[in-house]
Amino acid sequence: MFRVNTKDRIMQAALELFVEQGYQKTSIARIETGAGLVPRAGAFYRHFDSKQALLVEVAKSYVSETPEEFGLDRLADFGDTRSELVAIALKYEEAMIRQKPFARLIEEIRLLDFGADLQDELDTGMMVALAAWTKGKPAAKGLSRKQISALVISVFGGWLFYLSKVQQGVAVDPLRDTLLDEWATLWASILDTAR
Repeated sequence: MFRVNTKDRIMQAALELFVEQGYQKTSIARIETGAGLVPRAGAFYRHFDSKQALLVEVAKSYVSETPEEFGLDRLADFGDTRSELVAIALKYEEAMIRQKPFARLIEEIRLLDFGADLQDELDTGMMVALAAWTKGKPAAKGLSRKQISALVISVFGGWLFYLSKVQQGVAVDPLRDTLLDEWATLWASILDTAR
């Protein structure tokens, strides 16, 4: 029989409680109870230094996306920029759908005093991977790291804005396929053109 280890039980219980009650309203004792542990017996602190440390690990494991999950390391297999852009865009769409149940928790984390640092930490890996991909395109030749970062934000910012509107319920869904096609075609033509 498969048993979930204590650390994983704590993380799963914490995620459920953070989503249900919010991070700030969830006590360590409640997390321990939810994980099937005896509250205040010390099991929590054998795995985590604090509730904040637990939140960081939960965010990294369950809420955020990694370049590996996006398949960014395999984009070259597509062979053309437009297909690569579509693949990235669809992964962002999947990520937003997957993250929708965590929307309230994500917003709460952003408002915490350590929330901005955590968001930066979570975003860094994806930004580095997208910058590395962009750096290989003709339009990025000779650009500084800051310019490549600005290009990455320009390329993907519009698609993320669109996805945020969809998530908010704005009636733009019928445009999805056309918008994705036009967005990918436009940015592929820009990225594939040497400066």
